[in-house]
Amino acid sequence: MPNDSDVMNVKQAAEFLGAHIETIRRMARKGDIPAYKMGKDWRFRREALLQWTETQHLRNQMTSVLVVDDDPGVRKTVRRILESQGFIVNEAEGGIEGLKWIERKTMAAILLDLKMPDMNGAEFLKILRQNNSTIPVIVITGYPDSDLMAEATQYGPVTLLAKPVRKAQLIQAVCTSVNGSIRWAVEGME
Repeated sequence: MPNDSDVMNVKQAAEFLGAHIETIRRMARKGDIPAYKMGKDWRFRREALLQWTETQHLRNQMTSVLVVDDDPGVRKTVRRILESQGFIVNEAEGGIEGLKWIERKTMAAILLDLKMPDMNGAEFLKILRQNNSTIPVIVITGYPDSDLMAEATQYGPVTLLAKPVRKAQLIQAVCTSVNGSIRWAVEGME
């Protein structure tokens, strides 16, 4: 019989795995993560999660994405869409915070706004490409024909999505950007 320190609630499991609470609940409901129901919520055995993370480590690392946008509404919408497809979504309010995320964690893709107050998207791309040229970038902008977009493409390649972006279009762009290595996420679009 496991003791209390071996069993975690949803919040503790989310912190342990570095994921959003709702993502952990959704995964538990779908049976994608070892969990059991106790009362109205889920519980997780630490040992089972450790074993699960060993088998899922590469997949989780490959499906972590970063949304860099100064609009909290855009970040929330993108998070909701991508988490519903199993992605781990990290958020940054601007380019400076986004670059700090890249230093701390490996991302499979970056979703980037062009017009931000602290650092525009082109400046972010320039620094990103100097430090790590392999991360796919999806520019989501309301200004696809702007001079700023032309400047950003100098540090490309990038995928361009014009705002407002449709759900299926966003999911397809993210899956394509990580070069088909997470085809499992496309199942949710069908």
